Amino acid sequence: MSRYEELAGDAKLWVFIANRPLSDAEAAAIGAEMRGFTDSWLSHGSLLKAHSEIKNNLFLIFAADAQGDSMCGRAIDASVRFVKVLETKYGVSLLNRNLMAYTAKDGKVQSCLLSELHHLMETGEITPETLVFNNLVSNKNEFEKAWTAPLSESWQWRYAEALPSN
Repeated sequence: MSRYEELAGDAKLWVFIANRPLSDAEAAAIGAEMRGFTDSWLSHGSLLKAHSEIKNNLFLIFAADAQGDSMCGRAIDASVRFVKVLETKYGVSLLNRNLMAYTAKDGKVQSCLLSELHHLMETGEITPETLVFNNLVSNKNEFEKAWTAPLSESWQWRYAEALPSN
């Protein structure tokens, strides 16, 4: 596995948010499986320069430097199949694109559904200044510059402002 620092700024990056915090034991086991996957991740028959890590026991992050060559669809499909295996094995949802994460008032990172943002604003659990995580970043540069932002400056803001559906 490559070190994160060794990857180019345009290295492709995927962030998967868990629907619940992983226990330390789960994070260690999943992290080991992720390293095994990225150590053997192929695109166009060649080993990718890739990195994986778990942050805050909530985010699974994969990055791959295709070194100027676009990643083949089979390589991307392999990563999704791998994440699906993790979901089943550990009883956690990782592919739900309606999940997002924020830093709660107690400093812990929490996940929630986008549809819950308006309610969280109404109850004061989150504010426009609450840091949220952008799971739509697509490369290392975006991850480093725009992975976190205040809610009011994020794409998620429109969900916080939306009127609840009846």
